[in-house]
Amino acid sequence: MRRIALFLVALLLSVTLVSVPASAFNGFQLSTPSVGNFTLTDQNNSDMKFSDLTEDIVVVSFFFTRCTDVCPIITQNLKMVQQQIPDEIADEVGFVSITLDPRHDTPEVMTDYMNLHRVEWPHLTGNSSELADVWSRFGMAVEEIVTDPHDDNMSDMDGQIHNSSVIYTNENGTSLELMFLPTGMTLTTLAADEAGWSLNTSDSQFGTMVNGINGYDAPADWSWWWSLKLFNQTSGDWEDSPVGIDSINALEEQHIAWFSSQANESLMTTPTGDDPSVQVIFPDNTTDSTIIPNFTGHHLTQGAFDGAGIDVNISDSSFGHFLDSINGVSAPEDWSWWWELHTWNQSNMTWEDAEVGMDGIEDPMTIAWAPSSVNNTDIPAPGFATWEATECSGHGWIMGSGQNAHCMCDAGYEWAEDDNLRCVQIISEEPEYTVGHSTITYILDEEKKPRVSWLSDKWLPENFVEDIITLAEKEGLIEIESEGIPSVGLILSVVMISMAAISLRAKSE
Repeated sequence: MRRIALFLVALLLSVTLVSVPASAFNGFQLSTPSVGNFTLTDQNNSDMKFSDLTEDIVVVSFFFTRCTDVCPIITQNLKMVQQQIPDEIADEVGFVSITLDPRHDTPEVMTDYMNLHRVEWPHLTGNSSELADVWSRFGMAVEEIVTDPHDDNMSDMDGQIHNSSVIYTNENGTSLELMFLPTGMTLTTLAADEAGWSLNTSDSQFGTMVNGINGYDAPADWSWWWSLKLFNQTSGDWEDSPVGIDSINALEEQHIAWFSSQANESLMTTPTGDDPSVQVIFPDNTTDSTIIPNFTGHHLTQGAFDGAGIDVNISDSSFGHFLDSINGVSAPEDWSWWWELHTWNQSNMTWEDAEVGMDGIEDPMTIAWAPSSVNNTDIPAPGFATWEATECSGHGWIMGSGQNAHCMCDAGYEWAEDDNLRCVQIISEEPEYTVGHSTITYILDEEKKPRVSWLSDKWLPENFVEDIITLAEKEGLIEIESEGIPSVGLILSVVMISMAAISLRAKSE
């Protein structure tokens, strides 16, 4: 009996003395690929590459300065983590915080946040597309939730389109600056060009009338007609247009439909995507639709002249769109001059002859049309238009004439309600919004692979520090505890086995 007991003690002791593996992580252990390298802007407004963090272990947190709940807690927790890291690996652990709110968190705002919390590690921001890429690398779910629809969260591209212009110098040398204000007819014409539809239109005292599309002409007895419909973004329904096609602002109404009054209205579909679109429901219940994808010099030309109420005739040829006439004036038969397209060189602030046609100019800010006999130096620079102080309430200038007249309001001003000849101050230029997001803090290894994650702010700094130490042991940055000083588990095991041996010996005696 004594021999069996001693054998059990020896067996337990031999098992215990085998090297004890490092303890598991307190947080969620990850096995994901490296997040790679990327460049953002730090609190000093300087570019910073993620590879600039040369520490063997990097802690990455996500925050935004307007966050009043979890973000300050996480920042303060990480501050304590930084203070509790053992001196032997303190230089091998780096920290970085990345914003979830790039529109608000400028370098200056982040500097104030860092000063408030008295932390010094880099805080990074960038534009929305740059940060969306970074968030996806870390699997972060971020959503901007707009609570005030003012300005409709306009993108940089939308802003450019809204502020584009055409300088028009006529055959007499007089110049006008026409802002891009496309009408519903502009959108219809551009869609017809895109889809290859033929249009039968006529001018009347009520403006442009669309009489036929692709050979389907409305009959003289008005047994059916082409009805214009607008898509209501709020309700998600198609509605009859309260105004004619020339009075529709295509920057506001970007989805329109031409509907034969005798067709099945249920065939109309909900528009998808952000690009402007036009649907057609023919009298035989066949349908067609197209979108206007890229903003080109053709779109700018058509939209600027339509918005100013100046007739422009543009034809489609095998070489692209060609401008035939402006305000009824076309090039003479002897071609002593022709309508020439010019582009603005922002670097040297001069006009240049366009090297491509209007279709080849993508995302234009400003172009000019003038007779070829006009020198480039005789075309005024963009922004030359002047106005009377009494116009537009003293905060803009009038573009167009007659029913097409409207104010071009100064920055910070917009049209008064139901009066586009008066400018009023915008109460808030920036829409109010909040940020919906997941809250995760990561510990990365030298290869920038996320190894551990901590969710929300419900964690203790000491547990986080233990995970950093564990990863440092796994990466060979510090000596594993079991190879030097015996671990607590090992000491307890030896004590327990010793007590078992004493007990067995007492029973044997």
